[in-house]
Amino acid sequence: MLRRLAPPARPRWLRWALGLALAYGVLATLVLLAVAVLRDRTALTYSAALASFWLLLPAPALAVVAAALRSWRTVAAVAVPAVVCAVLQGPYLLNRLPGGEPEPDLRVAAYNLTQTAPLDGLYDLIAREQPDVLLLQEVTHRSRPALEQLPAYPYASFGPGTDPGGGDGDAVLSRLPITGVQPVTGLPERARPADLVTLDVDGRELAVLSVHLASPCIGCLPEKQAVNPAGGTGQAARLRVAEARRYAEIAAGLIAGGTPVLLGGDLNSAPLNQPLGELQDAGLVDVHRAVGTWPALTRGPGPGVARVDVVLVSGLEPVRSVEGAAGPSTHSPMVVDLAWPEG
Repeated sequence: MLRRLAPPARPRWLRWALGLALAYGVLATLVLLAVAVLRDRTALTYSAALASFWLLLPAPALAVVAAALRSWRTVAAVAVPAVVCAVLQGPYLLNRLPGGEPEPDLRVAAYNLTQTAPLDGLYDLIAREQPDVLLLQEVTHRSRPALEQLPAYPYASFGPGTDPGGGDGDAVLSRLPITGVQPVTGLPERARPADLVTLDVDGRELAVLSVHLASPCIGCLPEKQAVNPAGGTGQAARLRVAEARRYAEIAAGLIAGGTPVLLGGDLNSAPLNQPLGELQDAGLVDVHRAVGTWPALTRGPGPGVARVDVVLVSGLEPVRSVEGAAGPSTHSPMVVDLAWPEG
């Protein structure tokens, strides 16, 4: 009688599958713990945080399947990565629910052009989305003349890196008048230079920063690390944190003075890395997290590796955020619509 009441033994393949799921859960939890403690201070934790979307993606499904099979050890093992995945990716599902969005007042695109790529992707972006403001990265002295001749953008500010011999730099192209350009001071050594640009948006002052944090050197040979301006992967990760903190200080000062802020560009970091958190702590809102409906993995081939290209704001309401087509670049642009707060 007791033998009849006992649950049937699971097939061997299912036991193996549950064992692999349990091992995955333990490993993912340990990685998350290391990321939480060490943050971007090491090459391994930086890289793990950068690829966290793919690391955590299986966890919610495994938790549901394990619960259905009443494998509670497996559920416990994948619980932490499943919760972290839900917290990071859940807003994109919630943002798909219908809501009363205000009419946009401003359209902005942030796009890393990639130094060696033609500008076809930018031309397509302009034709398709017609942004009011372009925040561009990896602009070189070779691409600058073409950008200066774009008829839709009579106002432009090019950073120092776009001069001959400067490598690459940032730029702000605008349909709206640029009323001021001020070099950003206090950036750490080896950081890319940047300018704080002021726009006149229908009589309102808007502070704009187009930023490109230090480039990584994941898996680089020592000789390549030596020529990378930011050094090896771990060095570059720590430099990005220092850069983000300086931009956060600037943003916090502007916000305290009542000036709306628009910051966009290539952070070379994902949401689980430290730089985005530093900027959000200063009072900036991640537009894509607020209104985006897809993960928007902007860096890498195919579906992408990580969401490293962002637009952050203060004093403006997020209305829309979408990932554009990458074109010849190794990055996809982010296109956002913004509205002035009512009243």
